[in-house]
Amino acid sequence: MTSLFISTFVSLFSLINPLSAMPVFISLTNGFPKDHLFRTIRRTSLYVFLVCLISFLIGEFVLNFFGVSIHALKIAGGIIISRSGFQLLNAQHKSDVQGPIEDESRMKEDISFSPLAMPLLAGPGSISLLINLALQHEAFDAKAIVIAGIFMVCLSIYLILSSAPFILKYLGQSGLRTMSKIMGLLVLSIGIQMIVASGRSLFYASI
Repeated sequence: MTSLFISTFVSLFSLINPLSAMPVFISLTNGFPKDHLFRTIRRTSLYVFLVCLISFLIGEFVLNFFGVSIHALKIAGGIIISRSGFQLLNAQHKSDVQGPIEDESRMKEDISFSPLAMPLLAGPGSISLLINLALQHEAFDAKAIVIAGIFMVCLSIYLILSSAPFILKYLGQSGLRTMSKIMGLLVLSIGIQMIVASGRSLFYASI
């Protein structure tokens, strides 16, 4: 169970990657009063937790409703996660909040759900990973461990965003880029592993 918790935390944290979201977060919240800033951070962390939790708990029912097979999900999810890995390796993982979306965000009073929670933090890659985990771990105790991993990731998001100016000053853009590349390699490996595992299962099933 400890290995499941660690693998869930590391995989989900690497995909969400709040470290690479810090420059965008600082830009969007520049000038916020302190109480408004921390309220936004709390709400963002809560929304990410709810998005991840809902994806984990009801994702399987959505797949069954639309008739999507497990292998199709794994291959599609693997492609999405691999794409996120490539973006991390090229420091482009958090480039979704640009142009019109960024301009619209500056005019909104509450940006905690959109664009911070989605799509900046929780996105298709993390949702695909959680649905895949739900299909792999159907026992109640295993699901509880995964939910605990989700909670710890969201707690990490709160702590990192709360300390964003200090962390960014300490690490610098080059440090964040280096960490993103390390996480990108891990995320890319996760995506490829999902595709390989599904392809192997399909191959043996056809024999």
